[in-house]
Amino acid sequence: MPLSVQLREREDFEVRTLRALGGGALAGLLAAVAARVHLHVDLGFFAVAGAALAGARVDWKVRLGMLVGLPVLLNIPDVLNVPTPWAEASMGAMAAGLVGALGTTWRPKPLQVLAGAVGAGAMVPLGLYVKAVMDARVFDGRLGAVGTVLGLGAVALFWSVGTLATHLSVHSNAVEARGSALEKQLSGEARGLVSRAVTQYQQCQKEAARLSAGPGKTELMGVLEKMASEVFTLAQTHAELEAQLRAVPPGELDAQVQELRAKAAATTDAVARRQLELAASSLGEELNHLDMLGRKRERLLAQLHAQVALLERARVSLVGVQGGDVASKGAQAAQLARKLAALGQEDSGSPAPPPRPESTKVVG
Repeated sequence: MPLSVQLREREDFEVRTLRALGGGALAGLLAAVAARVHLHVDLGFFAVAGAALAGARVDWKVRLGMLVGLPVLLNIPDVLNVPTPWAEASMGAMAAGLVGALGTTWRPKPLQVLAGAVGAGAMVPLGLYVKAVMDARVFDGRLGAVGTVLGLGAVALFWSVGTLATHLSVHSNAVEARGSALEKQLSGEARGLVSRAVTQYQQCQKEAARLSAGPGKTELMGVLEKMASEVFTLAQTHAELEAQLRAVPPGELDAQVQELRAKAAATTDAVARRQLELAASSLGEELNHLDMLGRKRERLLAQLHAQVALLERARVSLVGVQGGDVASKGAQAAQLARKLAALGQEDSGSPAPPPRPESTKVVG
């Protein structure tokens, strides 16, 4: 199955990149002031430190700790006499690792933090090379402090772009990737149900992976995929209805209907009364439509609960058969797949169409 790559917390990445760019520019200004008083400074150090301090989204206590600890951390390559460009790459990687672990509004996984650190470390030497090219061919020593500010801002931008890997999630299963992406878009009860469904689907996949390869296992994996997909389809439809109902609050619409009817009753002109009654009737139809959508939303939420419970039953069934012979007999795996597919029809409460393996949806 092809890998699915998702960008998580895009807004956080964009905000931190803009802040890192500003931090690099400020570091460039400080470096220019230092050059005016004939102080030699490491431009790579200034750019990375400024970008990391500005890009970290933390409270003042953590920022103060970073202000003290980051210079010590970034001087380690110099103390160890690490040659260029490995020293600059090491500084970029250490700063990105620190920001990834402490300076984000969410909690990336360790592998994501490591990937971001590697990416940022690789981008810092490239940023310094771009700065050198800009100094030689664009600024040519004529812009002075402005050139330094722009150059270190470019280095900071490259460093921040390298941290993009922290925000990437790689899934080998497209259904799981869909659920993880949907979970971030939802809120309230639906989000909790989708989160449960993702966890249960992952556990089902692990249990099913222990079965011996064969047509039965393939059929079982397909049924599990359909069950999870239908959970996510229900959740997405529920979210769309929620958005429609939020856009037009029924209470406001009802108040408008009552107001129009009151005006129609109070007017003495027959034509005006008719126009007001037609307007009230039109809004009343829209109010009825919203009421219908509200009932549909409740039914979808109930279906979502039932479908998540169905996925839980599937997980329990898989756990229960691991101690038997299913792991060695593909025919029994196929039988389990048909049983799981039939659970959806059993829970639907309808008189009884025969169980169909290709559909596991709980019908409301």
